[in-house]
Amino acid sequence: MRQYMIYLIEEEVASHYSGNEVKLFQLFQEFEQKNHVQSIVEQQVDYITNHIPIFPLQSALGASLKKMDGYERNGHQHKIEKINSVAKLSLFKKHIKLSSTGSFEAEAIFFEVIRKQAPFYMAIDTKSGRFGWLQPIKQRKYV
Repeated sequence: MRQYMIYLIEEEVASHYSGNEVKLFQLFQEFEQKNHVQSIVEQQVDYITNHIPIFPLQSALGASLKKMDGYERNGHQHKIEKINSVAKLSLFKKHIKLSSTGSFEAEAIFFEVIRKQAPFYMAIDTKSGRFGWLQPIKQRKYV
């Protein structure tokens, strides 16, 4: 099973750490561990993340997926079941939780809808060490 925590990163932080995402990953990895400096790490994560725009995201998910076979919605929870893939998405105030099993098809559908909503969503799977922007950040070119 794969489990991603998806955060909406503050634009200035996202721009600053573009290309050095491993530093953000390390912060979120530490955030998920329970240790004696937890409150400091919690404050740092709270500072660099924005609230998830739940209503617009709910609307986008509903509009994009309502006619799809295998899609279900129950409040702030969404589920896609495909032949070889199952993904469950839950919306929270400061993060989105996405759990999936099987192939990547169902989770990719959720990622695509979320990616279109804002450019600074970062998905993190601390157990497998996977992380990345849902929409790659374009670097500014200075001439």
